Amino acid sequence: MSLKKAGSCALFFCLCSWIWLFPFLAAGDVQHEPAVARFIETGGFISSADGSIAAQLNSDTPYIPASIIKIATALVALEVLGPSFRYKTEFYIRDKTTLYIRGSGDPFLVSEFVAAIARELKDKGIERIDRIVIDDSRFNLPTAADGSTGTDNPYDAPNSALAVNFNSLAIQVNADTGVATGEFQTPLLPLSQAIGRQLPPGQHRVNVSSFASGTTADINHRYVAELFAAFLRKEGLDVGTALQSGTVDTDCVLIYTFINPKSVREIVEDCLKFSNNFIANQLFLSCGAARFGYPATWEKGRQALRQVLTEQFLVEGHGFDIHEGSGLSRRTRVTPRFMMAVLEAFKPYRHLLPGKETMLIKSGTLTDVYCYAGYFNSRHASDPFVIMLNQPQNTRQIVLEALHHHYLLIERTTY
Repeated sequence: MSLKKAGSCALFFCLCSWIWLFPFLAAGDVQHEPAVARFIETGGFISSADGSIAAQLNSDTPYIPASIIKIATALVALEVLGPSFRYKTEFYIRDKTTLYIRGSGDPFLVSEFVAAIARELKDKGIERIDRIVIDDSRFNLPTAADGSTGTDNPYDAPNSALAVNFNSLAIQVNADTGVATGEFQTPLLPLSQAIGRQLPPGQHRVNVSSFASGTTADINHRYVAELFAAFLRKEGLDVGTALQSGTVDTDCVLIYTFINPKSVREIVEDCLKFSNNFIANQLFLSCGAARFGYPATWEKGRQALRQVLTEQFLVEGHGFDIHEGSGLSRRTRVTPRFMMAVLEAFKPYRHLLPGKETMLIKSGTLTDVYCYAGYFNSRHASDPFVIMLNQPQNTRQIVLEALHHHYLLIERTTY
């Protein structure tokens, strides 16, 4: 094919694309059929290119955001706590053999770190522990996150000032050999065996609290105590089975403070990559405590988010009502334009979002809720886009591809 003919074909393709896209991807609210608008029953979108709005539909209408609201939570956590902030967990001894563990909301107190803590405690000269006391008083949460339904799915795991492994437990149930640990780094616990006997054969990761016979706190505290006891025994310590919920008293002696190696920046990246609800709400609650003091509460978290977003990132008037930080709540409502403002503020941290060279993207999914938010990347810029659908049909991928195609056309004609 000649260069002249090839150029004519390319021009024809671009003109056809523009003709198909123009009616519903022009700046301003989309009012035209057919194309993308016909795939949107209830929802809207907004996208930008080169600093200007490239396309929008119902961009000032509030919708349920699901997990894309984690970007707003992450932005506030990075601002309030700071990217280099690291969580602390304190360990006290009383009467030589009672170990107190006081949490401050660490969302990443996982088995690998508990094993390292056990080694440190052994090095402090402890040889015997008769009782473990769990102090989670820095959070005051009489209810679970709004939107949580208490299922055994890990995404429903409750928050706490002191929790291990995201308040979820990996269990392998074998038809012939019984219950085993579901991950190599976590020992088989009595709690694992008790829960495992209630599960069918297979690999499971469960929300521990959904198996509570008493209060949610009772079983979560049991999980923390059993995990620490197991690792302390591995270090050769004599550990009793007595467990108690309580608070650190003035006669307790601080013997060790564990500082999590993971920074908030790293925790945010994991939260966004795996869309972890537990981590998101630990950050949400921690922001409230950092702004308004302990104990952390849901209301303080909401106040902190509102304050930072309106005063520091100037999203006032863009329409938002956020009830918790993970996206579980169906009462949370935000507009596509609000999410666009959040993404503009999040630009310095955009690479914490999962994605690839041409696109960074976070999804959000609930029943009849399908959302995307992120950035289209070009050689010249990263430009935010938001898609929010609150409808039975999941057509977000169709809308995404159309918006991306439109973005690429604008880039070609601009540069």
